[in-house]
Amino acid sequence: MAAAEYWIEYADSWRNAPLAFWVHIEQDGEPWFKSNKFLPEAPKAVPHKGFVIICVEIQGTVLYFSSSEQLAECIRILSLNPLPTTRRLSTLRGTTLGPNRHWLSRLPAKLKSPKMRPTVVSALNEALRAITST
Repeated sequence: MAAAEYWIEYADSWRNAPLAFWVHIEQDGEPWFKSNKFLPEAPKAVPHKGFVIICVEIQGTVLYFSSSEQLAECIRILSLNPLPTTRRLSTLRGTTLGPNRHWLSRLPAKLKSPKMRPTVVSALNEALRAITST
C-alpha cells in the first residue's frame, strides 16, 4: 500500500476543487456555477469552518477534493486501463469543455503514467478509507 499523507483543510467554496464541476452535476436547469441542486448532492459547509477540502499528497504533489465522491471518481478514472481521453470524459459529462479544461489534463503526467497509477490509486484509496471512516 502506498504511503500517502492526507489532511483536511477548509475553504469558503466547494466549487473550486478540480473535480467539483466534473462530479457534481447540476439538476435544476441552472448553469453549474449558479445551480443549487446537484447529483451527487453538493457538499455542505461545516458550521464556523467552511467546506471540507480533502488534501492528499503523493510524491510531492497535493491533490484537492471537496467531497468523497470526487475522491472516489478520481480513483475510478485512474484505475481504468487504458486511461480515457479528456475529450471522452468531457463528452460523458455532457460538455464540450476540454480537453485542457478537464481535471485529468491538469494532473501531473508523472501521476498518470501506467507505472505510477497503481501507487496513486492505492494512496487515494487509503485516504478515502481514512476520511470516510471518521
